[in-house]
Amino acid sequence: MTEISRSSGVPINRIGNWMKTKGAVPFSARCLIDARKRRYFSIHAGSKKAEDLAYLVGYSMGDGNISRDLCKAWFYGVSEDLSIMNRMLAQFSVTGKIYTYKIDNGKMAVNDRVFARLMASIGSPVGDKTKSIFGVPDWVINSGNMSGIKGKFLQGLFDSELSTPKLIYKNRTAFQSMSFYSIKEGSFVEGGINYLKQIKNIVSEFGITSTEIKKGRTYIRSRDSSRMVQLHFIVHSNHINLNNFIKRVGFLHNRKRREETERHANFIKKSAMAETEKNRLYELALKKRNAGMSAYQISRELGLPIHHAKNWLYRGCKPRLYKSMRESSTA
Repeated sequence: MTEISRSSGVPINRIGNWMKTKGAVPFSARCLIDARKRRYFSIHAGSKKAEDLAYLVGYSMGDGNISRDLCKAWFYGVSEDLSIMNRMLAQFSVTGKIYTYKIDNGKMAVNDRVFARLMASIGSPVGDKTKSIFGVPDWVINSGNMSGIKGKFLQGLFDSELSTPKLIYKNRTAFQSMSFYSIKEGSFVEGGINYLKQIKNIVSEFGITSTEIKKGRTYIRSRDSSRMVQLHFIVHSNHINLNNFIKRVGFLHNRKRREETERHANFIKKSAMAETEKNRLYELALKKRNAGMSAYQISRELGLPIHHAKNWLYRGCKPRLYKSMRESSTA
């Protein structure tokens, strides 16, 4: 103990207490011991646990939080969805307590200091998210192109924050665009924009296109008179883009949003295939035109309506979703 005291600078009587009394072990050391017992330090990058952690981090960046004392984690949403998420928490040796409010909305509280520290250490925001700078964790960004970890991270984020693609009218085929919002206090806006850029970059890896980041309304938050700025980007709602979203990412535990997309999935898929085929024929038509063929010859050879051939080859028109397909294929 004397040697330990000399090398560490810790008083010898404190070291004696640590060795003799279990309750005297420092709080941080007890957290590390408990984390080791739960095998938190043996979670490998390619494992299902790592992907589920990515989901939870993504969700916490949207409708979740970690307390400033690093002793509690909260997740907000529909009670039924939170119950499903609770099963995911079981593999990390914790259980959340769900509080239900009106219209089935509520929160799930995880009162566990070890789990809260795990979440904070892997990138979950701590405290007031509107007044802090955070971003997508490096371990998610560096997990590889279109990795399972990135997919689960996006699912967690979108389950909590992304709006649902709904038909504009019941008997029409056009869908509302999906919007992703983030609120930042005025002095943290630039950090918020950089965070949304990271999300857009990951989304683009999955062949999903979106608009530029825009600043929306500004308002004064009543509880502390802070000036808040709304930031957002929009996921394009054309059928090729929606099909890529449903097929490659989609919603996971948000039942209402998942069922809404699944209801239209077959129609969106068929429409996307038709638009993709039209884009393919457009590129073939251009090649054949460059080889000297006329619009009538190209129309007959490709089985293409003559008005499409003339519009594409003589009037400089393009298929409606050609640009979207090009953006998706180069993402």
